[in-house]
Amino acid sequence: MKINFRKSLKLTVLLISSLLIGTASAVAYVTLSWTTTATVVANPSVCFVNWSTGTTKENTFAYTVNVFPSIKTVDENITYGIWNSNASSRSCHLRLASTTTNNTDITAINATIYITGTTVLTHRWTTLTDTTYYDFTAAGSTKYAIWIEIECASGAGVGHTPQFTFEMKVENP
Repeated sequence: MKINFRKSLKLTVLLISSLLIGTASAVAYVTLSWTTTATVVANPSVCFVNWSTGTTKENTFAYTVNVFPSIKTVDENITYGIWNSNASSRSCHLRLASTTTNNTDITAINATIYITGTTVLTHRWTTLTDTTYYDFTAAGSTKYAIWIEIECASGAGVGHTPQFTFEMKVENP
């Protein structure tokens, strides 16, 4: 029995080609969708509280402080705190989200969330590119102070303005 190698090769190529074409054309897909309705409310249950009034809720705030080369600047209770106005406890998460220019002027940042006698979170960032969330629980109907320590490098440039953005992720609402 003599096998024609050319015919066999052509037949094999034709068979593989038809399988590939058949496979490609046999793929089916479906489209799934959902609808989201968003209701605008002023603040989530856990938000910032302006200490000047003690009752003004905010979703963002800005904090400005002077720092000095080779010195650690400590503010035990910055101008805003964190308020869980809900009666039940809420899971919260804090991170250093980003830094801007001149961040090498700062060697470390320590943030502590606390009420007198109870610290719910303290974290020290020495790697200012660490954007990990750090977890804490805000007890129901409780206001917490924010303690910040900023350590300035010995060679920090006078007039530089390093900026840091913190983010707090909270349960909705």
